[in-house]
Amino acid sequence: MSKHRRRTYLIKSGLQLRYMGIIVSTMLLVAFGVGWIIYYTSWNRIIMTPDLTIDRLAEIFDGVNRTLLQWVAVFGVAIATLSVFVSHKIAGPVYRLERSAKAIASGDLTQSVKLRHGDELADLQDAFNTMSESLRRMVAKDREVISRLVTAGNRLNEQLQKKKHDAESIEAVARDLYGVIEELRQVTAGFKIDRDLPIEGGSGEAARPNDTV
Repeated sequence: MSKHRRRTYLIKSGLQLRYMGIIVSTMLLVAFGVGWIIYYTSWNRIIMTPDLTIDRLAEIFDGVNRTLLQWVAVFGVAIATLSVFVSHKIAGPVYRLERSAKAIASGDLTQSVKLRHGDELADLQDAFNTMSESLRRMVAKDREVISRLVTAGNRLNEQLQKKKHDAESIEAVARDLYGVIEELRQVTAGFKIDRDLPIEGGSGEAARPNDTV
């Protein structure tokens, strides 16, 4: 038996209840329509038949079945058309998020998601854009620190290439170099790259593998 059990089924209650309402309403509408067609067609033909016999009754129900099949086809086309428009409110945002996520994975951190009015997953859009902005800020900070690291390394190299080494100058450059390295370590210390292993210097606890929703 799987150890990962769902603990909460209504995670996004507003979204889930809305689509549950659409599904239940559609089913009730179809059931009511089919029931009304059977009732109206059969009783109308029975009442209009003066001499009702078994053979005539069989003909009536054959006609009711044909009418019912026609209406089932109409309902099927209507439901299929409605499902395309309803599902697009989720499929469209998922497509945009997937495309932007792939672009970010390839190195394009300028990506952001803008959904149309009426689309679902607006909260996910906001979270995605916040993540993208956070990544841009972190990469910009990393580039700044790396640039300072390269500058300090060049200064140290210049001091070492001089015929007369100035110990104090070399020590000052080394201190700057170690300071930049420490700053770079602090910038990356909060990242978690393994769910089971918290990174040294990071904040918070590592996510538990069996946390499911």
